[in-house]
Amino acid sequence: MSNRPVHELRQEASAALARGDFPRAVSALQAALQHTVAREEDYVGATTELRDVYTRVGDHRSALTLDWYSGGERTQRALIQQVPAIDRARTLLAWADRATDRDRAAGVYAKAADEYEAAGLVAQAAIARERGGDFQRARALWSRLAQILSASGSDLYAAGLARFNLARTSLRTGDAAAAREAVVAAVHLLEEAADRYETIGQRERAFDCYQVLIAVGRESGEFEHVLEGFVNVIRILREDHLRYYALQSYEEAVAAAEKQGEVSAAATLAREMSAYARKEGLTAVAGFATLTQARLWQEVAIASQKRKSPPEIAENALLAAVIALGEAGQYRQVGTVYGSLSGLPLEESRTKHYTRARTRYTEAQDLAIDAAPLPAHLRHEVGFPEVWHVDLVEWEQGGSASQACGDIILDPGQWSEVTRRRAMLARLSALALEAPPPAGQRGPGPEAYARLAEQLALVELYTILSPLEHMFRRPEAPVRVAVVRALSRFLYKRTFITLREALVDGDPSIVHEGAKALEELRFPHAFDPLARIYRESQSAAVRCSALRALSKIDTLEAAEMLLGVIQHDGAEERGAALDALKKARGLRFVDLARDQLKTLAGPARAAVRDVLQARGVSVGA
Repeated sequence: MSNRPVHELRQEASAALARGDFPRAVSALQAALQHTVAREEDYVGATTELRDVYTRVGDHRSALTLDWYSGGERTQRALIQQVPAIDRARTLLAWADRATDRDRAAGVYAKAADEYEAAGLVAQAAIARERGGDFQRARALWSRLAQILSASGSDLYAAGLARFNLARTSLRTGDAAAAREAVVAAVHLLEEAADRYETIGQRERAFDCYQVLIAVGRESGEFEHVLEGFVNVIRILREDHLRYYALQSYEEAVAAAEKQGEVSAAATLAREMSAYARKEGLTAVAGFATLTQARLWQEVAIASQKRKSPPEIAENALLAAVIALGEAGQYRQVGTVYGSLSGLPLEESRTKHYTRARTRYTEAQDLAIDAAPLPAHLRHEVGFPEVWHVDLVEWEQGGSASQACGDIILDPGQWSEVTRRRAMLARLSALALEAPPPAGQRGPGPEAYARLAEQLALVELYTILSPLEHMFRRPEAPVRVAVVRALSRFLYKRTFITLREALVDGDPSIVHEGAKALEELRFPHAFDPLARIYRESQSAAVRCSALRALSKIDTLEAAEMLLGVIQHDGAEERGAALDALKKARGLRFVDLARDQLKTLAGPARAAVRDVLQARGVSVGA
């Protein structure tokens, strides 16, 4: 990036234009746009000037890209006549999204859908139809896509999403039978896709499958799909040590089950939530879940009596409520529940037993209990994205960096100015790389793709992973090295999919860069992929990199694994773990090491004592 200020570079471009030197003007303005933290007024001025230059030299796609950042419908109207259908479609979609007149917006959505169809992008055309309220045509498009994907059998997840969208639009067009058929097909495909993803260690993709199952169940009114989805979502969140997300999902699952009238399932989920919150040291949440469980079990008993079910069902539910209330110290309420038990039409001996039990709690009082739902500041308030749209768009874009970046530029409501500027610069580079070279000319060299990877790295959004994954499949080692280096900035579990490939690459430079990237991916739910890499890698250097990353993850699971490495693994791995732990800042390993220090064998005890002393922890004689 040039160190010269933006205004100076703009002045140079102006002088170059005055003498007709377009290449020099473009170069100066491109350098100005590299200042992605410049004031908005200065930056918009540079984009406008470069847009005009690109328009004069006939590069209309680049001109429109710049106008997406700083212009509007008036300035874009002339440009869209000079660009491919996909750029017209994306521009029209942005206009429709911003429109305040609903009738006008519907018409623009329809035009955007027509352009997407002309570009062969069926999923995006269907989404545009949905946004415009034309569910009949959207349904036809989803049906076409579902048939294509089901026939190919290459992507079960995408096929499941297409079937779900077909079910959604069938419901909105009043065809309940077609919706049911599509739901059955979607559930089957999503379950099979989730199983495959979990088998190959891509649990984050399985997580998406289960989230869609929840949505399928809610749309269709079939609670078993909702329950299956929530149970697996919670399982994955717990395994990834995302306790606040897991507890929030527990609350949502309990509420969904209760709303559906599945009170017994709600009570069971509340019981699991209570045990999990207690294990994680969140006593107030555990107390809240315990009281919720007790209330729900009593509702189960009342409902069973209304249905005139066998009295043993109500008895079992009320006994579960007694246990929950007893755990919470709510002894007066325990007595009340025993009173309800004594009123059930049971054997005389059991009725007398419950009556005697009730008398023992006549003077009992409820203890004060700390009970509250998960606090607001620990909640994830942003709703789960509509992956049944988002992931199909990603699938349809096929790893195109220009398309992924275009979506970011056109969404100022969600992304910051700096992020949109970086995406704009990356799209300008990608347009040149993705265009077929002129006849008789060679395409861009690997250095151009490596430069694009560097630009994409600065965007740091999840949607950029697909273009990076696509670029990693290129044969040139410098490109793949650049991609792996870029991936070190993407703190997502999905990042490990490509990194795992890099770590077993035949080119040592790619393996080396992959090991370096591994050390940067130190976030709580990275534990599982890091642990798997450590267990499976044949390279001592890679295993040591995984340990260095694990030492910076402050969870009990990571601490236990590192302690196990110190006790049982090879000298090189032990050395890497010990060095990393001495520099780490988390406290979980310190607490675990102090608790278990006396039980460790001699060499391990000495090594752990050395770590604690290096961290300034007194361990005694």
